[in-house]
Amino acid sequence: MINNKYLDTVKDVTEHIINLKKKRKKKKIFCIISGSQGSGKTTFVSEIKKSLQKRKLSVLALSIDNFYLSKKERLALSKKISQLFLTRGVPGTHNLKLINKILKNFQSNKKNKYKLPFFSKGHDDILSSKFVSIKFPYDIFILEGWCAGYQGCSNIQIKEPVNRIEKLLDKDFKWREYVNMMSKKYFSKIYKKSDFSIFLKIPSFKQVFYWRRQQERKLPKKLRMNDYQLKKFISFYQRITLDLLKDYKKCFDSYISIDSKHNFGKLRILK
Repeated sequence: MINNKYLDTVKDVTEHIINLKKKRKKKKIFCIISGSQGSGKTTFVSEIKKSLQKRKLSVLALSIDNFYLSKKERLALSKKISQLFLTRGVPGTHNLKLINKILKNFQSNKKNKYKLPFFSKGHDDILSSKFVSIKFPYDIFILEGWCAGYQGCSNIQIKEPVNRIEKLLDKDFKWREYVNMMSKKYFSKIYKKSDFSIFLKIPSFKQVFYWRRQQERKLPKKLRMNDYQLKKFISFYQRITLDLLKDYKKCFDSYISIDSKHNFGKLRILK
């Protein structure tokens, strides 16, 4: 909910990023913002971007959703490892090489133009007719995502299923093991290189369904998921979301609490 408190938090994040840039004497700042589905991270990042631009800084703001693999690529992954990879979302269903390429371009400070493939959630696929145009260089790069900052967990932890999807469709642990392996790769190649990280802390995983349903209703009817499909879909995100809610103080530089009515709290610095 965008109100005065929300805008105050946007201002606090803006000031922190600017002060960090001055303090570290760095020309560039790479920031990650992590939050569950429906938490409002995309809108929040948009407001931060506008705030930073008012301070004469150029900002590249992208979502990890921009890097999803195509249906065809996920189909190949599903045949190789597990049928569960037909569903987008978890680490392993993104083009990690492309994320790394964008990050390297950002850090290089060289002038460069790039067209990023456009992923449509409604179509659940990359649209060949659309692109996201990127024009380097930028002062700030903000990458947001539901699993951004996640470091993976121990192989022992993944043995206990957290829902029916894992229990019935991942009996051999292949899906969980690959997701965990890729989570660690995402962290070492991308997230670990961030200068500042923020976690948007929601009340509980139960909140995800209600907020995600609100988002779904904004799509054209023929592209929407019904409640059954949506509950199944978000169950793919459950394990990592629960892990982040449990360990966020170990994984992030700061956090912002969000209540059940979508009110944002203050920026709390952890490190």
